[in-house]
Amino acid sequence: MQKLPLGNGSAEKVAVKYPSDGGYSPGDTWELYIGSDGRVEEMAYHRGGAHKLEVFATWADYKKAGPLLFSLDHRGTRNGDPLHLFFSNVAVKPAASNTWIDAQ
Repeated sequence: MQKLPLGNGSAEKVAVKYPSDGGYSPGDTWELYIGSDGRVEEMAYHRGGAHKLEVFATWADYKKAGPLLFSLDHRGTRNGDPLHLFFSNVAVKPAASNTWIDAQ
């Protein structure tokens, strides 16, 4: 259990750091903070390259579309500046179907 970077409380921290010698994301570190309900509550991203980039964001407004669960609202900071990333009109279309299922 770790203290949440943005909010109050704590959650289970799961971190992944990519090797600095190659790959899709050399040296980058991703940290997910998982709540007791199994959902991501917050995330942190630290770029591993020469240019500093740090993102801290909440994961909120969860909606379900078919069997998938999406977080549609993310608020936090990017290099200390305010960040708000959100998604709207999210839907999924199962492979065996002709019908789209809206996230609700």
